[in-house]
Amino acid sequence: MDFAAAVSTVATAVGIVKDLRGIEQGLDKAEMKARLAEILSTLADVKMALIEAQEESREKDAVIERLRSSFALKEKTIRFDGFSMLSFEDGTPRGIPFCPRCETVDGVLIHLADRGSDCQCPQCKATYSRVPRYLWER
Repeated sequence: MDFAAAVSTVATAVGIVKDLRGIEQGLDKAEMKARLAEILSTLADVKMALIEAQEESREKDAVIERLRSSFALKEKTIRFDGFSMLSFEDGTPRGIPFCPRCETVDGVLIHLADRGSDCQCPQCKATYSRVPRYLWER
């Protein structure tokens, strides 16, 4: 349930309460209890919807933060031998490149893991041979 549905459900509960105030003298105890149970059920639905919306909002915030970090890191990269890599201040490549598949498909920069003769992405498990490797420090 999204925010709009939660607001609609709250509006329904408020409408029921208004109806009860307007006609409370004409209702017997059983009807009043039934209406109150309906209100409680509706409010419980609203609470669950808001909890779900809050969790969804947190997940989206996490994705936004991950993308911001990725874009900030991408500004510090260069293209070399078909790979995106970090660079030193002078523009020379540094370290092990990022996974081309994750960069292209998922839009994230994941360093490849050095496996000796080749490199593998720890995220998508793609394997690349003849990967350039450069010192991390100068």
